[in-house]
Amino acid sequence: MIKAAVENLDLLKRIERILKGRKNLMFYDGRKDGLEENIAFKYFYSSPKNALDFINIDIYEKPIDFIYGSISIIMDYDDIYKECSCDYGKIEAEKTNIRGVEKVRLSLLLNRYGFENIEDAIIFFEGYITNKTLI
Repeated sequence: MIKAAVENLDLLKRIERILKGRKNLMFYDGRKDGLEENIAFKYFYSSPKNALDFINIDIYEKPIDFIYGSISIIMDYDDIYKECSCDYGKIEAEKTNIRGVEKVRLSLLLNRYGFENIEDAIIFFEGYITNKTLI
């Protein structure tokens, strides 16, 4: 299913429609750009919350443990973000330290529903990092 969606460009067009106008938007083709083995493609753009934080969208060539891809960001640490589940998948929050500054890596691990409704999953994730009260 994923290969078919990628090959017929339907999924790419749907994602590009929702990301139109995002700052610093970049696209990487996993095969052409030499990304990690299972990443079919990646989008990378500035967060609507803070232009210095970047959101990554990775779509996998083949699902891994029923995870079809991920939407993630590394941003300033805030104890409000917690691991939880939503309709689109599981949100993981991992505290990290970058150059002596506390950060948090938030990832929405896309389940099949999140993958099939990628536009809604992106809007949800951006709202979650901005609003923190959606869940």
